[in-house]
Amino acid sequence: MKSNKLYNKAAKVFALIPFTLCLLLLLAACSNDNLSDLQLAGNCAVESIELDGKYTGVVDPVSRTVKIKVPVSFLNKSAMKVTALNISEGAKANISVGDVVDFSAAKVMHITRGDLYLDWTINVKNDEAKIKSFIINDTYKASINEEEHTITAFLPATVDIKKAIPTITYSEDATISPLSGVQTDFSEPVTYTVTDNTATATYVATIKTVSAPSAIFLGGAKATTMDELVPEEKEACKWMLANIENSMFVSWDELKAGNVDLSKCKIIWWHWQNQPSETIGDFESAATSTAMGALNTLTDFYRNGGAFILSRAAVNFAAKLGAIKDNRCANNCWGASDDGGDVISAGGEWGFMMKDANHPVWKNMKLKDGEIKTVDAGYTISNCTSQWGMWGDYDKFDQPYTVGHEKWINLTGGRILGHGGDGAISVWEAPAYNGTFGKGGIICFGSGCYDWWSPTSYTSYYHDNVGIMTGNAFDYLTK
Repeated sequence: MKSNKLYNKAAKVFALIPFTLCLLLLLAACSNDNLSDLQLAGNCAVESIELDGKYTGVVDPVSRTVKIKVPVSFLNKSAMKVTALNISEGAKANISVGDVVDFSAAKVMHITRGDLYLDWTINVKNDEAKIKSFIINDTYKASINEEEHTITAFLPATVDIKKAIPTITYSEDATISPLSGVQTDFSEPVTYTVTDNTATATYVATIKTVSAPSAIFLGGAKATTMDELVPEEKEACKWMLANIENSMFVSWDELKAGNVDLSKCKIIWWHWQNQPSETIGDFESAATSTAMGALNTLTDFYRNGGAFILSRAAVNFAAKLGAIKDNRCANNCWGASDDGGDVISAGGEWGFMMKDANHPVWKNMKLKDGEIKTVDAGYTISNCTSQWGMWGDYDKFDQPYTVGHEKWINLTGGRILGHGGDGAISVWEAPAYNGTFGKGGIICFGSGCYDWWSPTSYTSYYHDNVGIMTGNAFDYLTK
């Protein structure tokens, strides 16, 4: 027993050694002989700056920026003299009084004080008075002619332009009159004046109602107004009204009743959030008698050179128009829920591959690893898909899918634009009534990645591709 007590006592003594050693080292580190020589006191701030003896800067300490305004006609930003500069006491900078500096682009001023440093960005900007965007009722985007200073928007005849509300984006430091966001009577042209110091510009805004649209949006077969569209369809419709000139929403009832003037219409887009069909019979049943009642009108439109964009559950309408041989329909279809589906994780963006990267529909795409991605992290995708799987009549015999794709081309008369990793054809083109591809033809977006609306928030980057490819399709089919 005695030996055990001696062992325990010795163990306690040795256990104290590391603690004692650490304490001695800490005391040594706190002695005057071991103080750090880093100089971290004071500030590295720009307090004021003047260029050419008269242009003073506005300092923003939060963003560490300095903005210096010069007249609208000033052209010599590439050689401006620093005539006054005040920075924190004891600090030094890479720009000094008397320096002649090129401020034609943003310039970084590096300020140091001892071992502290901060970078400040100096921007010299001309006075500017421009209207950059003009949107009516948060929906209808006007076109702006900067040379003639005119603004033009086309609204459906159902919109009361005497009580329209414009949302206007204009130059950062300017003021505008009349004000943005104010209900305005546009029954006559309205003049807007934009002013920023030495810069002044006037724009004449002309808002017209549309009775003969150039482009039409068709949504769900039962929606009588744009507000009755489901969120997926409504988001797509809002994009079209904001980006395609002289476009409007038209209900199937209006089309069936013959209340729409198609004399100037070049293209019709049917974007339909519905359970996709794999046979013509199922498609007709789902589309309802209202939509099918307008078949003759739309067939005549196609035969007279009118183009179509068909997306989601609407892609099989190409067969009803006779643009796809033998009434063939997509054979791999699923999905239709607006508020359900997969949430995209960071780095796990969904997309598809291009069959021909030079096709005009793929102009200006944002690619990742050679693929078109269309959804971003946080996006909830309903994954409503109508595509052609490579089985049955289109069975594949090789991994590049060339045999299956060639069979599909021969059997349908279409052109493949995009496909999945398994070869499934997800974006395709049908010819115009005269048999040629391009103007007057049909683009079908059957990919589940062609998705417009997410019930969850996300930061858009790849999702911009959906709007870009749609705009490309409008141009390709109408010009």
